[in-house]
Amino acid sequence: MSRENHLVLAVVTAGPGLLLVHRPGETPPAVLPGGRPEPRETPGATAERGCEEETRVRIRAGRQLGRMVVDGIATTYVAARPVTEPPVGEVAVSLQVAWYRLEQVDLVLPELWPPVRQYLEKALRAM
Repeated sequence: MSRENHLVLAVVTAGPGLLLVHRPGETPPAVLPGGRPEPRETPGATAERGCEEETRVRIRAGRQLGRMVVDGIATTYVAARPVTEPPVGEVAVSLQVAWYRLEQVDLVLPELWPPVRQYLEKALRAM
């Protein structure tokens, strides 16, 4: 699949919640960090690079949560954790990036792919 038709998104969880990138005035108003793969780059490497580029948060990619194809674009979801655990109580990383609690995720990403939503329920409740 070509680079233009593939997207890798990092599902980054930590004590404060799920890491999301704000998109004021857009629908949805927040998205998972990630990017398009470089030639011969693994989904995990793409998730790590894309997350750091978009959020300045370094992550360690884990297992792939699944892959969904919509309108000819394949999206691979990769579970991840920050390399350095954020401080207890931290909410915002910057004006564009913040940690969201599970109940807040539903407000900004109401149509989150069900397998990712199920993963979040387990991952965030375990923290």
